[in-house]
Amino acid sequence: MKQPTLTKVGFLKSYVLPAIFIFLIPGFGLWFFDHVEKWHDDHFRDRFVAQIKADGSLTAEDKQQEIDFYNRVPVSRILASNKPEAKPMQAQFSGVSTRYATFRWMKRDAKICVASGLFALVAVGLGVLCSFTSQKAQYWSLRVGWMILRPVAVVEVLGQAMLALALSYWVTAFYFESYYPKLIAVAGLFAVIAVLVIVKAIFTKIPQQAEIEGRLLTKEAAPELWQRVEQMAAKLSIAPPDQIFVGIDDNFFVTETSVTVGDKKFTGRTLFASISMLKTMTRSEADAVLAHELAHFSGEDTLYSKRISPLLGKYGAYLSALYHGGISRPVFHFMHMFWNLYQLSLRKISREREFRADRIGGEMTSPENMSRALVKVAAYCRYRARVQRSLFGTDAKVEAMNVSERLERGFPEFITACVGGKELAESRTPHPFDTHPPLSGRITNLGLQPETILQTSVSLPTIENSWFSAIQDAAAIEAEQWKEFEARFHKAHEESLAWRFKPEGEKEIEHVSRYFPAVEFKT
Repeated sequence: MKQPTLTKVGFLKSYVLPAIFIFLIPGFGLWFFDHVEKWHDDHFRDRFVAQIKADGSLTAEDKQQEIDFYNRVPVSRILASNKPEAKPMQAQFSGVSTRYATFRWMKRDAKICVASGLFALVAVGLGVLCSFTSQKAQYWSLRVGWMILRPVAVVEVLGQAMLALALSYWVTAFYFESYYPKLIAVAGLFAVIAVLVIVKAIFTKIPQQAEIEGRLLTKEAAPELWQRVEQMAAKLSIAPPDQIFVGIDDNFFVTETSVTVGDKKFTGRTLFASISMLKTMTRSEADAVLAHELAHFSGEDTLYSKRISPLLGKYGAYLSALYHGGISRPVFHFMHMFWNLYQLSLRKISREREFRADRIGGEMTSPENMSRALVKVAAYCRYRARVQRSLFGTDAKVEAMNVSERLERGFPEFITACVGGKELAESRTPHPFDTHPPLSGRITNLGLQPETILQTSVSLPTIENSWFSAIQDAAAIEAEQWKEFEARFHKAHEESLAWRFKPEGEKEIEHVSRYFPAVEFKT
């Protein structure tokens, strides 16, 4: 019975409350300035009525006419009138015209904020609903939604900043007949910060390319592998990738986004393959994974990822700016609500894309090959994360990390131990561009029983039976990249020890002093 309650609380916290927060300042401002304006109207009316009644030069009929006029037409309406005949009467109230102008403009400001918030709530909300239907609808919903939310955020931040500044004076002036310069200064400072932050966010440029670590695999260096990839691409009626990279990352992926490798930029279609994981799979199993990745090209997955990623990047940067803008925090929560809803849409479409790609990978080879490959990928990712986490958590100096050696030595035993266990069933594969469904769901999608697959013994192929043997100098490429990775990993661990040591003993003091040199203060 507890889970539904937590779900409802989470839903209210993530979706309902943010939609309300954006209306707090405008709603209160609209009520407050309307209330103060009416109070002043009533005050002046009562004063004028008392003066009229006390005026002995007026007849009873004239008195009643003037009293009826002030009962019918408040001072606020007189000062807001644009009619020429109202000018003489407005001159009589010149002493309070600025005050009434403030009330009038703050009410307009509040109404604009409320109206823009309601418009975004309806327009973008409908777009989010449409985004669940297809990748094309998702892209256009996000694009149009972003075009709406960005100016709405500007209106809300500017409008609420002015309201907060006005309220900081008028709330205390009205209720306590006093004002506090420090309070007004603080409100003004927060307003300026919010405006500067959102202006900066508008002009912030987001990088439109991804950085990856790997080695370009030419056709001369791996003719068999390239030929196999081109054959599968032809069966899918798509163009083959423009370049293939191999590296030691624990994933396979494709992208049409520009990528930077080292100091070189590559455009077009990119396929990345983990050279380390290729050793754990037979060629048929690796073919299933490669076909899965190529299927993302055939389904226009990478095309829409390329289009959507910049929008998400801009959206994320905008949210970060609003979060640190002080008074813009309610606007942040409002926009973050739509971000959360879009994430639901992105996860749904991403899951459908992965299921489709898995099916194509299974059709290109066999469902069994695809499922075994998925098990090996999930197990390798899990084991590597465990090894690195264990090494990094060591509270002692380590001369050599030897991550690759530990993986080579321990992975066969680890994947054997995983068979029959529940550790892999709900695991997900790390990916730089998409999220992946749980392993059990992916196996079910292939028409197989997860319990059967996850309890079937898994064997690792010899090097000759994997695509690793078809890559020229594969061992040297892998060793070089592991060397670079382990150097960075070791350096990060050494630096973390400087924060962890107390320090105790000569060696620990020497280590800490290397990162935190002694500083002498002279007075």
